[in-house]
Amino acid sequence: MLKTILVDDEMLVMEQFEIECEELEEVEVIGKFNLPSKAIQFVQGNRVDIAILDIEMPEMNGIELGKKLRSIQPDIVLIYITGYENYALEAFQVYAAAYILKPFDAEEIMHAIQTAKLLVKGKKKDFVVKTFGRFDLFVQDKLVSFTNAKAKELLAICVDRQGGTVTMEEAIDKLWEDREYDDRVKNLYRKTIVQLTSTLKQAGAEDIFINQRGVCYIDKEKIECDYYELLKENSEVIVTFHDEYMFEYSWAEKTLLEIEDFLYKKNIEF
Repeated sequence: MLKTILVDDEMLVMEQFEIECEELEEVEVIGKFNLPSKAIQFVQGNRVDIAILDIEMPEMNGIELGKKLRSIQPDIVLIYITGYENYALEAFQVYAAAYILKPFDAEEIMHAIQTAKLLVKGKKKDFVVKTFGRFDLFVQDKLVSFTNAKAKELLAICVDRQGGTVTMEEAIDKLWEDREYDDRVKNLYRKTIVQLTSTLKQAGAEDIFINQRGVCYIDKEKIECDYYELLKENSEVIVTFHDEYMFEYSWAEKTLLEIEDFLYKKNIEF
């Protein structure tokens, strides 16, 4: 479902849009606002895929509102529905998916939504990692099941490293903290690498994990991760943080303290 908001100081226009979209099952209108400030407040705490905006409104015009919404959620898709032709260039300069003139019809709305749908799909990554609370990996919205707990934990260690390399010795120190660093534990590590690689391959996610001689790491650019988005000060993600980070792993407590310190220094409540 494409989570959509409408912002227009004319209630009749928003009602007409909803009527035209009744047959579009993929569109879910989750908010209607007659003031830009109310829309901004909503987007700060809710995931929004598409924003349908008027141009001339109280407080600020739709172009400025679009820029503000993008500063909060960079991937939000903008569609303008307006009675003014002279803002089209400005709308496309902020990469709007469509610019529709009032009065509009169902065909115009259908075309705009289909364009937005393609843009939303293109921006979403196939591999999503959740670290707030329990650690999990999702591939195309499906939870990946790990038959080996150490293999899952090794992936978590790599995610925690944010794309930096993890040496065999560092991984062993976390995975088997009570074991001596000898040939037996090295063999356990190698078997864990094999099991992790196999699990990721079966899930279609083998490209996110790289194993080289003596080190392993993740391709950070291929995953979407709540921890990484928090560090970018993404307000939408920050509100989902409830003072928990990979709580099943004792070594993650250090990162949890770093996250709390980061938010404190940024004066961000959580």
